[in-house]
Amino acid sequence: MLVVEDNEYYNNLILNALQQSIHFMQKKLNFRLILHSFTDSFDCIREIETSLFKNNDVVAFVDQNLDNGVNGNQIIGLLKKGNNNTLAVLLSQSPAEEKCIQNTYDFFVLKDIFAPALCRLYLDQYIENKFL
Repeated sequence: MLVVEDNEYYNNLILNALQQSIHFMQKKLNFRLILHSFTDSFDCIREIETSLFKNNDVVAFVDQNLDNGVNGNQIIGLLKKGNNNTLAVLLSQSPAEEKCIQNTYDFFVLKDIFAPALCRLYLDQYIENKFL
């Protein structure tokens, strides 16, 4: 699992919601999930290019507006290019971006008070579909 969010506070907020889900689901099902988190888009791209995520199921939660001139769509494109088994959730503060962005993502989440819970729901659904 991958979280790419350059805002450290929001990155931790999403991570905590997802970790709660993982903890609960691992009690019910037998699976191993490795969590990777990045606040720097270049670090994330470097890891993708080293094939860290290749040939593994990946669930990615990626902010659209990242630092260093990189956007979430680029990160998702790299992930999906190297791995067809990627579920990508694009996060954005702007609802208009959902319609403007090339549709490389599977789900769009508006960054509001419900975003962490919605991310957790998408992760729960993915795990249940994969392991049940």
